[in-house]
Amino acid sequence: MTDNEMLDAMRALLTPINLKLEKLESEIADIKHDVADNKKEISNLRLEMNRGFRKNNDEIQTLVAVLEAKNILPMAK
Repeated sequence: MTDNEMLDAMRALLTPINLKLEKLESEIADIKHDVADNKKEISNLRLEMNRGFRKNNDEIQTLVAVLEAKNILPMAK
Protein backbone atom coordinates (compact mmCIF):
# COMPACT_ATOMS: atom_id res chain seq x y z
CA MET A 1 0.00 0.00 0.00
CA THR A 2 1.45 3.34 -1.04
CA ASP A 3 1.50 6.43 1.10
CA ASN A 4 -1.24 8.06 -0.98
CA GLU A 5 -3.46 5.02 -0.67
CA MET A 6 -2.87 5.02 3.09
CA LEU A 7 -3.78 8.71 3.31
CA ASP A 8 -6.93 8.15 1.23
CA ALA A 9 -7.96 5.27 3.48
CA MET A 10 -7.40 7.39 6.58
CA ARG A 11 -9.39 10.26 5.06
CA ALA A 12 -12.24 7.87 4.31
CA LEU A 13 -12.22 6.65 7.91
CA LEU A 14 -12.02 10.16 9.39
CA THR A 15 -14.74 11.76 7.23
CA PRO A 16 -17.68 10.45 9.32
CA ILE A 17 -15.93 11.56 12.51
CA ASN A 18 -15.34 15.04 11.09
CA LEU A 19 -18.99 15.29 10.07
CA LYS A 20 -20.11 14.32 13.58
CA LEU A 21 -17.75 16.88 15.12
CA GLU A 22 -19.06 19.61 12.82
CA LYS A 23 -22.63 18.68 13.77
CA LEU A 24 -21.73 18.82 17.48
CA GLU A 25 -20.06 22.21 17.03
CA SER A 26 -23.20 23.50 15.33
CA GLU A 27 -25.41 22.17 18.13
CA ILE A 28 -23.16 23.76 20.77
CA ALA A 29 -23.35 27.09 18.94
CA ASP A 30 -27.16 26.82 18.87
CA ILE A 31 -27.23 26.07 22.60
CA LYS A 32 -24.99 29.08 23.30
CA HIS A 33 -27.39 31.29 21.34
CA ASP A 34 -30.35 29.89 23.27
CA VAL A 35 -28.61 30.55 26.58
CA ALA A 36 -27.80 34.12 25.54
CA ASP A 37 -31.45 34.67 24.53
CA ASN A 38 -32.63 33.26 27.86
CA LYS A 39 -30.27 35.57 29.75
CA LYS A 40 -31.71 38.55 27.88
CA GLU A 41 -35.27 37.45 28.66
CA ILE A 42 -34.45 37.00 32.35
CA SER A 43 -32.84 40.42 32.44
CA ASN A 44 -35.93 41.96 30.85
CA LEU A 45 -38.20 40.16 33.31
CA ARG A 46 -36.15 41.49 36.23
CA LEU A 47 -36.47 45.02 34.90
CA GLU A 48 -40.23 44.66 34.49
CA MET A 49 -40.59 43.21 37.99
CA ASN A 50 -38.59 46.04 39.52
CA ARG A 51 -40.70 48.61 37.65
CA GLY A 52 -43.83 46.90 38.93
CA PHE A 53 -42.54 46.86 42.51
CA ARG A 54 -41.67 50.57 42.34
CA LYS A 55 -45.08 51.41 40.88
CA ASN A 56 -46.86 49.38 43.56
CA ASN A 57 -44.74 50.99 46.28
CA ASP A 58 -45.61 54.47 44.98
CA GLU A 59 -49.31 53.57 44.83
CA ILE A 60 -49.25 52.20 48.38
CA GLN A 61 -47.50 55.31 49.67
CA THR A 62 -50.11 57.49 47.95
CA LEU A 63 -52.95 55.43 49.40
CA VAL A 64 -51.48 55.62 52.91
CA ALA A 65 -51.03 59.39 52.58
CA VAL A 66 -54.65 59.83 51.46
CA LEU A 67 -55.98 57.61 54.25
CA GLU A 68 -53.88 59.49 56.81
CA ALA A 69 -55.09 62.85 55.46
CA LYS A 70 -58.72 61.71 55.84
CA ASN A 71 -57.99 60.45 59.37
CA ILE A 72 -59.02 56.94 58.34
CA LEU A 73 -55.55 55.64 59.10
CA PRO A 74 -53.58 56.88 62.12
CA MET A 75 -50.49 58.94 61.26
CA ALA A 76 -47.28 56.94 61.15
CA LYS A 77 -44.65 58.04 63.64
